[in-house]
Formats: sequence, C-alpha cells, structure tokens
Amino acid sequence: MAIFVTTTDPQGLIDGIKGAVDSKKVAGWRYDAEGDVTAAAAPLENQAWFRPTTVPGAGVVFTIIAVKGKAITTEAYAAYHGRFLETLLTHFAPKFTTASVTAMAESRVGDVVKDG
Repeated sequence: MAIFVTTTDPQGLIDGIKGAVDSKKVAGWRYDAEGDVTAAAAPLENQAWFRPTTVPGAGVVFTIIAVKGKAITTEAYAAYHGRFLETLLTHFAPKFTTASVTAMAESRVGDVVKDG
C-alpha cells in the first residue's frame, strides 16, 4: 500500500515537495511535524497520510497510513494515490524516472497511530 518513486536524490525529492507545499506552489497537500503528507481540503483532509521513507540509491517509498482505528476506504485510497501521482508528475517529473502504485490490499484498520 504505497507509491514507489525511483530517483537518484530521494531526500531532495522529499525536500522539494515540502518546499513547494510551503511556498504554495503545490496546492491541496500539507505535511505534519513527522513529515507525513495528507490532503489539505475536504472531503479527503486527514483521511490518510503518506509517510515518505528514503531508500538510498533507489528512491522514495510513500506508504499510506490510515487514521488509528479506521480503515481507508477504497475511494480515499484511490483519490490519495491518484492525486499524489498527479502532483508528482505535474511538479516533480524532472526529479524522478518512474513511479508505481500498489493495489489496495484487503481493507484493514490503521495500525500506525495518527489522530485524525
């Protein structure tokens, strides 16, 4: 349940996303103190988060995280992944070579603590 992005500069991509969010160049997203990215507007706001993890020499894995005690709906899963990929392709295409998405696994309750 993730987006895998191939890049030679994983931390640079993450920093670029945060900088674009801060400068309002990229709308529709915000990130929290942990660096997790979530939708910034209703109806998707705080329904899930992407947690970026760098993979040195390979890229970034953006793992989707559910709200504690809730399952991510199929619609929210699709919207988060689709919109985040759109953001990557629109604003950061020169910074990566490929991006791929996993299909939604069976619905499960979030196992990472996030207060919605």
